[in-house]
Amino acid sequence: MAVLCCGMPQSRAAGRATEILEKLAAGFCAMPGYSVDFEVSAGDYKSRGSYVVEGRCYYLALADAEVFADSVVRYEIDNRRREVTVTEVDAASRNILNNPVRAFDFLGSEYIPALVSEAGGRAVVRLTPAAGNDSPAGSVTVTVDTAAMRPLSLSYDYDGEQVQVGILGIAPLAGHVRLFDKNAYAGYEFIDFR
Repeated sequence: MAVLCCGMPQSRAAGRATEILEKLAAGFCAMPGYSVDFEVSAGDYKSRGSYVVEGRCYYLALADAEVFADSVVRYEIDNRRREVTVTEVDAASRNILNNPVRAFDFLGSEYIPALVSEAGGRAVVRLTPAAGNDSPAGSVTVTVDTAAMRPLSLSYDYDGEQVQVGILGIAPLAGHVRLFDKNAYAGYEFIDFR
């Protein structure tokens, strides 16, 4: 019998990893809307940001960038360059910075979950892309507070480059998601890739 984590048989550890991911996803699905404060670090870069989700719409702010998305169109604003890039929403993405709507939904056949460790009210689950998953994010490691079933951090491995996302706070959404208003970006260059 193969042993993977904490002296737990491999099949039981995989089952526990799946159970944690199911409860994590269910917690977000139970909220009609929510806000998340986070901190991103990669190499020498570090910045705080936040996003709000309501249904399949979201608004994200990070440094000089803003992103508005409904279920179809994504508007990425670079306020420093005064540019708005318009694309289609990548509904399959699970990257917190690309599609926060699915940031904590790792269920399905795209990733193979493995329980790395579980102790002191924290569990670490590594998600390895399954055969056929060509996600540029590579493997993803999620640290979860198992008492609250809330994420504490995510780590994305982009071909050896690590992007760390620390979750600073999660709260129910007060009000509604801000929608994109073209008039608010008068004078910006619009680049449409749709």
